[in-house]
Amino acid sequence: MMTRRALLARQEQSKLQLALKELKASKELCSQLNSERDDNEKELLGVLKKNDKLKSELASLHISYTDIVEERDRLQLLVDRFDECRAEYEEALSQITTLQRELRDAHHHITELEEAAHNTTALHTQSLYEELVYRAPQLIASDVDMSTEQKISLVTNSNRTPWM
Repeated sequence: MMTRRALLARQEQSKLQLALKELKASKELCSQLNSERDDNEKELLGVLKKNDKLKSELASLHISYTDIVEERDRLQLLVDRFDECRAEYEEALSQITTLQRELRDAHHHITELEEAAHNTTALHTQSLYEELVYRAPQLIASDVDMSTEQKISLVTNSNRTPWM
């Protein structure tokens, strides 16, 4: 019986050693899994931290984008106003050019009219002079025969301008 007991004890001891080895392997595997879990947890925390950072950057970029869009809209309004002012300026410039041309034409027309009036006056003066020079002998002769009333009428008629 002792041998059987010794055999059973040895078997039990073998089983215990095998169980101990399995336990050590399990413990090692557990330790390795815990280490991997810790590494994965650290990696996940790093990813979450990076995700938070990216979310923060995205929010900041969105705010910047919104500000830039508002600035663009404000500048577009300013450009539109400048375009309106430019169009008004071009219209005013066109009107000024037209008015200057009309003024130049009016001055030219006035100059022509003044020259025509001067020529008419000169011609009238010349014709009066010629009439006096050529008719002077006749006037002197008829002056003797003319009554005072006729002389006044003759002087009045000669003082009138032809356009009156």
